[in-house]
Amino acid sequence: MRLRPASLKTSLARRFLAPSTSAVMKSCGSCKLSFAHFRPLPVTFLTAAIYLALFIPLLIIHYIPPSPPSNDSLKASLGIDLEETWRSLANITRRYHPYNSHANDDVRAYLVQRIHDIIARNGDDKTEVIVDNDVNVLYQTRAISIYFESMNIIVKVHGTGNFEGEVGDVLVNAHYDSVSTAPGATDDGVAVVTVLGLIDYFTQPAHTPSRSIFFLLNNGEEDYLNGAVAFTEHPLAKTCRIFLNLEGAGAGGRATLFRSTDAEVTKFFRRAKYPFGSSLSGDAFKRGFIRSQTDYIIFDGDMGMRGLDLAFWQPRDRYHTQWDSMAFTSKDSLWHMFETSLASVTGMAADDSYTFIQGSGRKHTGVWFDMFGRGFAVFQIKDTFILSMCLLTITPFFIFLTVYFLTRSEKFYLFASSPGSNTPLPPKLELAGFKGFWRPIIAIVLAAAAVVGVSLLIAKVNPMIMYSSQEAVWVCLMSLWIIVTWAILSVANWWRPTATARIWGIVWLSTIAWLLLAACATAQDRLDVGGLYFTIFYYMATALALLLALFEFFALPPTSHIYDAILHTSVDADDDDRRSLIAPSIDDRPDEDEPTEHTSLLRDSSNLGRGRHIGRRPNSHGSLSIGASSTLPTLEANEDDEPECRAGVHCAQRQYVHEQHWSRGLPRYTWLLQTLLLIPIPVILTAQVGLIVGTSIAQTGADGNSPITSFILYSFFTILILLPLLPFTHRWTHHVPAFLLCIFTATLLYLLLAFPFSWNNPLKVYFSQTIDLQTGANTVHLVGVQQYLQGLVTENLPSAWTPGADVHCDNSSPRLGLHRCSWSGLPPNVVPGVPSRKWATVKAALVENATDTSGARRVRINVSARNSRACRLLFDRKVSHITVTDPTGKGKTTPHGQLTDSVDHLRLWSREWERGWTVDVEESGDVKDPLSGRIECLWSDANSAAEELPALAEIKRFLPRWAVVSKLEDGLVVGQLKFSA
Repeated sequence: MRLRPASLKTSLARRFLAPSTSAVMKSCGSCKLSFAHFRPLPVTFLTAAIYLALFIPLLIIHYIPPSPPSNDSLKASLGIDLEETWRSLANITRRYHPYNSHANDDVRAYLVQRIHDIIARNGDDKTEVIVDNDVNVLYQTRAISIYFESMNIIVKVHGTGNFEGEVGDVLVNAHYDSVSTAPGATDDGVAVVTVLGLIDYFTQPAHTPSRSIFFLLNNGEEDYLNGAVAFTEHPLAKTCRIFLNLEGAGAGGRATLFRSTDAEVTKFFRRAKYPFGSSLSGDAFKRGFIRSQTDYIIFDGDMGMRGLDLAFWQPRDRYHTQWDSMAFTSKDSLWHMFETSLASVTGMAADDSYTFIQGSGRKHTGVWFDMFGRGFAVFQIKDTFILSMCLLTITPFFIFLTVYFLTRSEKFYLFASSPGSNTPLPPKLELAGFKGFWRPIIAIVLAAAAVVGVSLLIAKVNPMIMYSSQEAVWVCLMSLWIIVTWAILSVANWWRPTATARIWGIVWLSTIAWLLLAACATAQDRLDVGGLYFTIFYYMATALALLLALFEFFALPPTSHIYDAILHTSVDADDDDRRSLIAPSIDDRPDEDEPTEHTSLLRDSSNLGRGRHIGRRPNSHGSLSIGASSTLPTLEANEDDEPECRAGVHCAQRQYVHEQHWSRGLPRYTWLLQTLLLIPIPVILTAQVGLIVGTSIAQTGADGNSPITSFILYSFFTILILLPLLPFTHRWTHHVPAFLLCIFTATLLYLLLAFPFSWNNPLKVYFSQTIDLQTGANTVHLVGVQQYLQGLVTENLPSAWTPGADVHCDNSSPRLGLHRCSWSGLPPNVVPGVPSRKWATVKAALVENATDTSGARRVRINVSARNSRACRLLFDRKVSHITVTDPTGKGKTTPHGQLTDSVDHLRLWSREWERGWTVDVEESGDVKDPLSGRIECLWSDANSAAEELPALAEIKRFLPRWAVVSKLEDGLVVGQLKFSA
């Protein structure tokens, strides 16, 4: 038998081959350059552009508050003069004004006068102004008892509705005291003048609220939240049901919604034009990750009210220091707090429901977050839990159902390797669908290990660098993740190219997102924590992208017919061309003998193209193997074998270089939709949370927190933010990773070698001074990070150089994680012209005839201090039944909460100077030893530090520019005196 030689020069082997770049350009023209195809240039450009388009506005929103309208437009629309409000802030922050300072009295007098002026200007004769000089409160927190005399200012704006005492009134709170080392511009000056602005707004006839509103300016928040506790015992507090607390824990920027009591009240915040915040911050308070507190816990816990905690929160290095001043805040920050407060309070005051009556309205934990600082979403945690469980169970069902239909229709190519053939031709065709399964998870693991490893390296070498260079840390870690991921996937793609690389990346990404969502659901159910809400949207996006990737396979022919499909789409119907499958063309083999009856039906492997041989399995470049045994040939893609483009053969239908031949049948545009599903929403929500967490923890090292924890959290969010890039990274060109390699190298060297502090980001250290009022011996204490503290003292402070200063540093600091250096510094002069032994007096004696039938005995202690209105009593053993008497008889002491019978520490605060306190305590009668202890009287006024606190003045004067001082405790100077009775 003699076979007719083929008339065409092109064989089926040539038709199987994937075109190279040069062949594409030569034979297929410009159609191969379509920007919609999954090619390196469009993939690199689009994914990088999306990330930049998201990061830039996120960073702007995160750091820069919105600008206010013109003052004239505010006057016309709201009747508010923002410039006047700003000038009020200047009056409040002229001096340090803690509760225990004379400047505090001046601020109080100014605020009372300012409120009366506002009310008079608006012609409101119904609003009440109450200057509280009556409430004295005795309460206990932990093992400490506190006696406090209120100096609060209360303003009641009467509502027009019929809700008085029935539906409940609204409370807006801010505190007007500062700490002893800060003017208090944002803690809490901006909040105070915001309250003044709100009083101005709601006392105008056109803006009278439906509910009555109480505006509380409390005094004593910085010392155990005393002012808010005192308000709880005021008669006017009983009708309040909704509250907005205004605070400051930073020195500028945007005001964020710290926390809320429930989803229902959080909806009022949705009215703000520029909402900002995440429920993750509230969860951090709830789980104890944030140790500081605000008045919020008094209104929520003690009064059972429902409300919001709105606060400034960055940067923390100026918090409680002299730089918490108007120089480091702005009218933009003031406007942001005022606008969000006004929107929230307006909604609260207009609400006519009975939702917030105690015991009536239902209360559900809220999950909330902003979108680009303009939109605000609020959910109930039970709804997010239900949604999480539905996604965890139903979504995998749809994915497996899709896989089932793909398998039934023989189109599930992912695990297909050698489908059968219905033709008499070779029965097997290698599809290599499983190729690329492991490479995404290997890339994830190695990239994550690299990011964590570098983070720990920085934490080991230069742990405090995050304090001033958190942006550099983000850039360094993100650059490293992209470099490592790209390198691994690109090498794998070069060595073993596969069309399944993108879908396997999506599969692993969706699996990780499912695990994160499972952790989120567990936290929602077991811990009542909804701050991981971003994992819900993360998994939704990855699941949809995975379903879309699976749907792509429906466009392919069944795997059992893939040979026929390739044959019919790649080969003309010409018989001569078909015969080239079983007999070579004379044109192809000009040097060989003419075929005879003894010639093999299959062509010799040596003539099937360069590098081909009989029986070879698919090589690393995505070869297609035909044949059931080792005697069958393997056909590879080779640019020399690229067929010419004829009419009816479209460039868009061809596979990428060296990838499986069947991939030319996949849709070429679905990657665009997958990109839009995977990147924008997950990155927006995750990056917002990452920025909030990163900024919150970056400067907590000065407070004693471990820098390692901060770096681990940065690594975690770096990985989460960049994971959506995984399915596309193998298509990136080398230009971006090469550029990022330079960025990574430069930032890593900077982070390892740079000094971590600067004038703009100073290291915070904590000051206190103790003096023995009996002997006059004094000790100056400075607390801070061990690595820098001793050098700050011994190298910069002249008093530490003097003979006998005896600088001693150890880890006995009252602040965990910090060290303390103590030395005999410059003595204080807090009571000018009076020797220290007369600064305070204490007298303790048994009260005669006070023994009752139970055998208890009573000890009366009289305490007084000059130029101070704060002292402490520390007993050597626990006492019970503490009572404190106001010698003037003006105030009535009210016990607040439950008082236990075992305390050894009593704090005393008076609204009057040098008046003193009379304290009665009881102890068991079978104790025969005298009751002993000591008093510690406090002086906190640093406005005349050069004369009265020379040690503090010296530290401020001689500390380097990269350090700043804050207060360690309630008093800057603590005078100690022993007693016994």
